[in-house]
Amino acid sequence: MNHPGHSGRETASPPAEAASSSVVPRACNACRARKIGCNRESPCAHCLRAKIECIYNEVRPREKRARILLSHQYEQKIDHLDSRLDEILDLLRDLKTQQTRELVSRTIPDVQLRAPTPNSPSGTTATRNQASVLSVPGTPSATATSPTSTTATKHVNSINTQANTTAPMVEGNSSLTAHTAFANEFLQKAVHDRDSQPEMRERLDALRVLVEAMKKQPAADEMRYPHAAPVQSLPLEHCKLPPIQTVVQILRLAQSFEVMCLAWVCELMPLKEFQVLCFAAYMSDDNDLVTIINVNVGLHFLSWACAQVEKDKKEEYLECAQLCGTNIETALAHLPLHLPANDETISALLSGSFYAIEISKPSLAWILTSKASELCQTLGYHRTDDEYVLFRSGADKMDSDRHRRHFLFWSVYVVDKNLSLRLGRSSSIQDYDITVPYPSTDDPGNFGITSWFLLWVLSAKIQGQVYEMLYCPEAVAQSENVKRARVKVLVSRLEEVEAKTAEVSQKWSPYCREHAGDDLTDFFLVSDHVLRLSLMTLVYRAVPNPPGSPTTFSTECITVARQTLARHQECMALVERTNCGLFATYMHWTILMAPFVPFIVLFCQVIETRDKDDLARLQAFATSLQYESSVTDAVERFRRLFQVLVSVASHHVQFSSGQGGQGAGPGGEAPNQMQQPHQAAFEVDAYLGTLGFSQQSASDQWEQNMDGQEQTNGREGGEFPEVQRTANPMMWMGNEMQLEDWFYNHEQIEALESLYN
Repeated sequence: MNHPGHSGRETASPPAEAASSSVVPRACNACRARKIGCNRESPCAHCLRAKIECIYNEVRPREKRARILLSHQYEQKIDHLDSRLDEILDLLRDLKTQQTRELVSRTIPDVQLRAPTPNSPSGTTATRNQASVLSVPGTPSATATSPTSTTATKHVNSINTQANTTAPMVEGNSSLTAHTAFANEFLQKAVHDRDSQPEMRERLDALRVLVEAMKKQPAADEMRYPHAAPVQSLPLEHCKLPPIQTVVQILRLAQSFEVMCLAWVCELMPLKEFQVLCFAAYMSDDNDLVTIINVNVGLHFLSWACAQVEKDKKEEYLECAQLCGTNIETALAHLPLHLPANDETISALLSGSFYAIEISKPSLAWILTSKASELCQTLGYHRTDDEYVLFRSGADKMDSDRHRRHFLFWSVYVVDKNLSLRLGRSSSIQDYDITVPYPSTDDPGNFGITSWFLLWVLSAKIQGQVYEMLYCPEAVAQSENVKRARVKVLVSRLEEVEAKTAEVSQKWSPYCREHAGDDLTDFFLVSDHVLRLSLMTLVYRAVPNPPGSPTTFSTECITVARQTLARHQECMALVERTNCGLFATYMHWTILMAPFVPFIVLFCQVIETRDKDDLARLQAFATSLQYESSVTDAVERFRRLFQVLVSVASHHVQFSSGQGGQGAGPGGEAPNQMQQPHQAAFEVDAYLGTLGFSQQSASDQWEQNMDGQEQTNGREGGEFPEVQRTANPMMWMGNEMQLEDWFYNHEQIEALESLYN
């Protein structure tokens, strides 16, 4: 027998006569196998009695563990493993797709080309040629070849390697998938109970598998090019995030105070989730565009809000907001045409549209919102869970993301309808295609944002209907009776929203005042009311008074326009009282969000009636817009336009009221009557020059119209000659307006109208 020190793993005991009384720390193998006691001698007593070899396993001392340090080399290995895992997941996803295609290619020819032969036993078939024109050939995938670089696979602008691409493609009831599913269910019910032949059951099973494969088709497979080569990520070194010390201060400050004006943004991404995303972006050197947009939009709005609260660090926070704005614009400018259909992408597009509206870029906001609405409809967010659960087999209808999906969709809906009316374009989301329930008013959410959100959705719906029923080309061509009927319907719906607003305000206004303060709550209530009154003015303005009426617009239209400007003054008083930077928010989301027609209506009223009270309202409105000097270019153009219109209206009233006070010359004419319009026309040219328009002399136009004006000298002050119809149907709806020739025949004033539109 061997001595323990002479063996690597096992050692045999010496003969019995040479037995040693040395004790080993462990029982021998024989005693351990028989589960009996061992005296742990070499050899042991049991082995001596049984006359068997006594063997002990060598007990190795426990080695000390070496402490592993996460060096740069290990980090590279971890990143390499992570990238390889991503490649494996992509390969598995492609394999699943390829198996589905092969299943389809095998199943359809078998079902259609196999038939029982007369000589074969019952229940068996003779297999014919597998080839068929219905076969789906295997398409080589770009992922079949391993990429040469792991960095190349992280292409930000390609949807092939984006995360969260396993969501199913949701198709509507008119799609082939829906009809196929119906046919499958119909066939299962009609045939399954009556035909129990194995051959028919085989065909039914094949059809069921095929339908299930169609329903579970991932959106990523449908929305990517299979042969697209991987492309390197775009260099975004210049998208530098703000200093992390400043960001930490902003995030801490955002937790300590509540800003109702940021509630919508915070609802899209709660503050805790945003903090995790923000710090993850700082820890990574390869952030994709979606992450860059989400992080910088959140930091931009939070920095702006903190700058209004912390006056000592206002400049620092505003610089942070400006840097984030630069990053947002850079990332948005590099967004590709194809984007992955997931919540993160929709949130990035939606928050990007918020930023575009804040910088007065409605056309850019329209592009982003249209893409977001496309992705929402791709994922079926506009349908109820009961409807698209057919296409999302296995999904949990009560998952935790349900509220987020609904909020994302309705947020996209609100912006889409607002921009539809503002830009005069058809909405990308049709109301008849929506079955998802409206937001609830039972839960106040953040500062009552959820309860107020329903009111914004209802107002946005009416904005879309205003364009569709009154201002689209088809609506403009309708008869006066049809327009009046539509106006009555829209006014009724706006009144219903007002009633709903009163109900929600009574329920949740105390809660909002407790969390956000009285002034801020009143600001949102009044600004929303200004928007709805502006919409009602736009509705009434679509159908002017019948020919021969003393004024162009109806009494209801003029009354609502006056109410709108009065309510505007109340809102501006709240802006001054809060002193927290709400002027820009009010201008971008209320005054500029929909065509602000009340000013135009009262302007025309002043031109027609020389009403000095209405002129005072116009002057007060134009003066209120001077509250803040640092505004966007669009707001500045808006202010300059209204200043010019107020000056024109003021000169017109002064000229008209001064006609009767001049001494009459021959023929009853005032000596300066012919020169004063000429002088006013030159002044109009001066105002147009300040707006940057090309100068076509208004005095030349006045001289060309003098012959026609001489024929109207006998008319009374309240009567005016008929003018040509304007070429802009959005402005005058094809109706003849009875206004001064020297004003509406001037091409530069028409340029003002086009600028406003």
